[in-house]
Amino acid sequence: MTKTSNAYAQMTDEKLIQLIQAGHQRAFTALVERHERLLRFVVRRYMTDPEAISEVVQDTFMRAFRALPGFRGESKFSTWLSRIAVSIAINRLRVRRYEAWDSLDSAARHLQKTTGDSSQVLEKQENSQLLQQALRRLNPQDATALDLFYFREQSIEEIGQITGWTSSNIKSRLSRARQRLHQVLVSDSLYAEHYS
Repeated sequence: MTKTSNAYAQMTDEKLIQLIQAGHQRAFTALVERHERLLRFVVRRYMTDPEAISEVVQDTFMRAFRALPGFRGESKFSTWLSRIAVSIAINRLRVRRYEAWDSLDSAARHLQKTTGDSSQVLEKQENSQLLQQALRRLNPQDATALDLFYFREQSIEEIGQITGWTSSNIKSRLSRARQRLHQVLVSDSLYAEHYS
């Protein structure tokens, strides 16, 4: 990493945005490097094809670059960027009818590396797979609401900024999504099949 890029890495998003608007292309590169991982995570909730994920992430940054003069700073830049990514991903789903979700292979490998007890690793992996299987059976909006609230620990307000949903819509969606997840786990016998 060069001194210049290191200097950019130390700057806040707001400062980088000012530099981008002043014509500093390296500042945009720093923003991309800083937020690409988050966007990939967000987009993976909607699609699994690595090429499609990369395209959505690239399109998100392109759209954000063009819309940057309109960014008012009313929300965090990462929230604004995530909302753009969600919008693009949902539009792609509508157009191309993507329905697949990301596998848990990388998460399982990480668990195996960080946990010494193989029986605990196996149980955690099985529970993760069970939950992932159940989440796949929910519609993408319900799965996204559960993921953002419980796994990404986003507030209701932040979820609203990312998705464009109202606060009351988010609360009712979370309630219904929890009920649907419970139904999938219990009524459809996923839990019973797994633990019998």
